[in-house]
Amino acid sequence: MNVLRLVARPLIALPFIVDGISAVRNPEDHARQFKKVAPYLERLGVPPILTSDAKMASRILGGFTAIAGTGFALGKAPRSCAVTLASVAVPIALIQNPVWTAESKEERERYRRGLERYGAVLGGLLLATVDRKGQPSKAWALNNWRQHQVELAEARNDAWIAAKEAFDA
Repeated sequence: MNVLRLVARPLIALPFIVDGISAVRNPEDHARQFKKVAPYLERLGVPPILTSDAKMASRILGGFTAIAGTGFALGKAPRSCAVTLASVAVPIALIQNPVWTAESKEERERYRRGLERYGAVLGGLLLATVDRKGQPSKAWALNNWRQHQVELAEARNDAWIAAKEAFDA
């Protein structure tokens, strides 16, 4: 394994692992964060979620992100884990950093910095989703194989024509 991947993956996954474990162990804190954004979600058409449902959803999502983060950090199905983490990064970032609910300039600044951090982590995850460890994609390999087959058929045809011309002469 590349040393850069060995170091970068755990660093990118760390916030998801820590936050996921926290959500499983202390769902009340996460449900409280969710309650801050629930009215805004309801205005967008999302059905209301009860506090008990928010706690259960927090536990489920926390377990999901902790498992995906651990898999990504260990290099087990890293592209799939990166896609999973990237898909939950945006909702988690918005729930944990609701800039629009800030009541003071300091709180707004803290939320903004949190969104920036999640944005940076999301960028790393998006790069990880396309990382094939230097190997070509399956589509490229298939196209390359097809091109070689065409070239091989043309070479055989040219050799056949040359042999036929030599035999006829």
